[in-house]
Amino acid sequence: MKNITKLTWFFILITALFINSCSAKPEQEYITIGALLPLTGDSSDEGIRTLNGMQLAKQKINESGGILGKKLDIIVLNDRGDEEYIVKQYNVLKERGVAAIIGSSYSYVTIALAKISEKDGIPVISPTASNPDVTIGRPNVFRAIFIDDYQAEAMAHFAYNTLNARNALVLKNRNFSGYMRAADVFNEFFSEYGGETTVEYFSSEDEFPGILENYTNNKPDVIFCPEDYVPGAILINIVYEAGFNNTYVLGTDAYDGILAYVFNPEAMKNVYYSTPFSYDDQDMEIRRFVINYLDNFSQMPMTGAATAYTCVYILAEAIKTAGSTDKNAIISAIKENELDTILGNIKFDENNNPQTNVYVIQIESGIYSTFMKFRL
Repeated sequence: MKNITKLTWFFILITALFINSCSAKPEQEYITIGALLPLTGDSSDEGIRTLNGMQLAKQKINESGGILGKKLDIIVLNDRGDEEYIVKQYNVLKERGVAAIIGSSYSYVTIALAKISEKDGIPVISPTASNPDVTIGRPNVFRAIFIDDYQAEAMAHFAYNTLNARNALVLKNRNFSGYMRAADVFNEFFSEYGGETTVEYFSSEDEFPGILENYTNNKPDVIFCPEDYVPGAILINIVYEAGFNNTYVLGTDAYDGILAYVFNPEAMKNVYYSTPFSYDDQDMEIRRFVINYLDNFSQMPMTGAATAYTCVYILAEAIKTAGSTDKNAIISAIKENELDTILGNIKFDENNNPQTNVYVIQIESGIYSTFMKFRL
């Protein structure tokens, strides 16, 4: 009986092990990064475009074998475009042990994220925060987009040398230091080229009609107004209605998406703005990205989608170079790597900023198109 009992228990044990081995699924290992984006509120359009770009990069990386033999996962949290709330969401990602963080879309929120991440040293990279203050003095913080100084200088060069403008009205928003700085840089370089500038300050779009009224009899060749796309659209509508038919309106990358808020498409005829990406570029890698984006989301990708896509690849390549998810090793690898991306060749400078291509975008017949592409 004892032999039978032992034999019975032996077969029970073998059977249990066999069943367990058949039913248990091997645990998939992941490398996890986080993302903080404005997915609700006034900035949600930009946040959703950014999210779409990240998802495409994640999908392509995983289809190509992942990172260091592991799948890439991205934990995405809504930062609401709020400086206080993004700090709370950052702490959630920190507790989850993410290797790095992508975020946020706008500079003022990203600066709050940059400040809180400094003491922890977690790598942070923003797709579209262009204010120079985001990265200065912060070795762990990077961006995929060019800085405001660079694009403002590029637009001054474009205005003077391509549009042959000789006088400019520069509008400065008192409420946003980043936009004021961009206006100052444009003013400086346009003047250095030989142009004349007049500066007007505003705190609200309601002031645009009164400002323009002062120039009815002496219309400027160009109006430079670094702003978000909604206030930018309000300005363009007012310029058009006020009869400034021969005046160009110039903006920066934040004008991306502006067409949806302009009442009359004809008003866009003399509008140009700078971006680091254009979906009509015929580069093969860009074309593949655009087709993939269109197939997945039934719309053409704007700058936020392309820069977010690039952020994921920058982090993926850095983790590969580092051979681990150690935060210091990732930061060192980001600084050392030089990558060919859909934004052009990227190598970070001493302030963790890239110098990417500059596209001057014009919207004709409701279509965003490249007017010219260059690097300073």
